[in-house]
Amino acid sequence: MKIKIESNGVSLKLATQDENKNVEFKTIVKAYELVTGDELEITENEPSKSVITPESTTNTRTAGDDLENDRTPGWHEPVKVKLMCPYCGKNEVTKTLYGNRFMKCPDCGGKVLLQSATSRWGVPDNNGFYYKATEVFIDRYQAQVNDDLLQEMKEHMESGNVGKDDEHED
Repeated sequence: MKIKIESNGVSLKLATQDENKNVEFKTIVKAYELVTGDELEITENEPSKSVITPESTTNTRTAGDDLENDRTPGWHEPVKVKLMCPYCGKNEVTKTLYGNRFMKCPDCGGKVLLQSATSRWGVPDNNGFYYKATEVFIDRYQAQVNDDLLQEMKEHMESGNVGKDDEHED
């Protein structure tokens, strides 16, 4: 048996050594959670049957639905965010205003980049999250400072290597 799960540029392949054997249901669920970032709850209705139920079921639009302009959140309307702060490790569900590029961690105050929770902006994932916040936000000024520093380091390394090569030739 072979299974391939893809989401937002992440791909995972599961296969059994024996073609006649199946991958266990719980393994498939864990693989799905790993690739998509969605958390699912498995409830046992009967010992032989498992049912997947999302943690929160709401009537929000999901990535699979058609886009309709009237269903996209309004500018600066509060929307749900899955925060995993890269500075302090804070892991929580919170809200921010739709249209923001970053949010500040409520614990440490670090700027965290807001990325779409799905492949389409303005569409929530299956858990109702519009954004995921997991990476450090770097504004244009900081990006330029970083680029300048890297260029300086590169030039210094190149000029340092030229001098060292001359010393070893003697």
